[in-house]
This record gives sequence, structure tokens and C-alpha cells, in this order.
Amino acid sequence: MDIDSSSLKTGTGSEARDEIVRAAAEVFMEFGFAATSIDAVAERLGATKGRIYHYYRSKAELYFDVQIAAMERLLREIEPVARGDGNAAERLEAMALRHTTILLEDLPIQKVAVRGLERELLGAVAARHAKTLRSIVRMRDDYEQIFAEVIDDGIRAGLFADLPPRLATKPFFGAMNWLTVWYAPRRLQKPEDIAEIARTLTEFAMRGILKGAQP
Repeated sequence: MDIDSSSLKTGTGSEARDEIVRAAAEVFMEFGFAATSIDAVAERLGATKGRIYHYYRSKAELYFDVQIAAMERLLREIEPVARGDGNAAERLEAMALRHTTILLEDLPIQKVAVRGLERELLGAVAARHAKTLRSIVRMRDDYEQIFAEVIDDGIRAGLFADLPPRLATKPFFGAMNWLTVWYAPRRLQKPEDIAEIARTLTEFAMRGILKGAQP
């Protein structure tokens, strides 16, 4: 069965589903797809597994909703910045800052999404959910294309290094997304600490693409 992702946004039970998705993201982040069970998610949530089964028939469906939640937030918050005012460099810097901030704020959900589908889902599970997999891959492609278009604008304006835009997005995302590998939030971390990390990573990513920027 493919996921109806609309229930993440509207309708009865949306808040309950959001709580489940966030708890599941923490467990998937720590243990991976194969080692995660509905029982483990229920324990993390502090609920019975019956509450989860009320919304999800399998952990695969739950895993896909984590992926969808991650991509929906990124698309929703980044696209208006890409279409906004400013030259390509100003827009790309604002997009990168928002992207890294979201990764830091929603680390479990975003880390599961960055880790990707390919390493987690194999064989029969992937085959049963081929339609949903294609939908998530399309969301990822659409998100990357938003950055590629702004990078293309900057290349044409002579602001960015002269590379094929889709190629240039790879190291650009790599510089930002690597934080999901090394970043471990401290228990008493302040919002200004997150803002400072996001700014530092954004500046680093921008230095890699700006024409004539010093490494």
C-alpha cells in the first residue's frame, strides 16, 4: 500500500501522526531501517504499538512518511527563498542557511532522509512500494533542481564557478549535509549555537562555489 502523505498536513490525526513520525525518525536514525521495529517506535513514543498500527500498516509506510516529512519541509521553506529577491549569490546563501538550519532543528527526520533510501530498502520491500519510492525520488530531484536553477543563474551572471549546474549542486549539498554525520546536539544547546553552526557551514559551502573565492 502506498502512503497518502496528505494526512501529514491536514485532517483528523495529523498531530498524532506527526508525533509518531518524529519518534520513528529517532529510532530509524539510531538503528537503521532493518533493525527498527514498531515495538521500538512505540516504546520511544511511550505508547502501545496499537496506536501506531491505527495509522500505519507497516514500518515501511512509517519510514516513507519520515522521508516525505523531511522533503516537504525543505521544499516548503526553500522554494520561496529561491524565487525571492536578490541576485543568485544572495538567494543561494539564504537557501543554504535555511537548509542547514532545518537539518540542525529536525536532525532525526533530516538525517534519515539524507541517509537515503537505497541503502535501507532492498528486494521485496522496495518492490511493494515502488510507487512511493518513485514519488520520494521525484521530490528529491525537484528539490535539487531548485538549487541547480539558482546556481545556473549565478554562473550566467559570472558569480559562480563555471560548472554544469547539476554537477555543482553535488559538492554544495555535500558540504551542508555532512553535518548529519558528525553533528551531535548537546543537551543544553542554545538556539544561538545552532544559528552559529548554520552560518559557519553556509559560509563554507558558499566559498566552494563563488567565483574567485579563497578556499
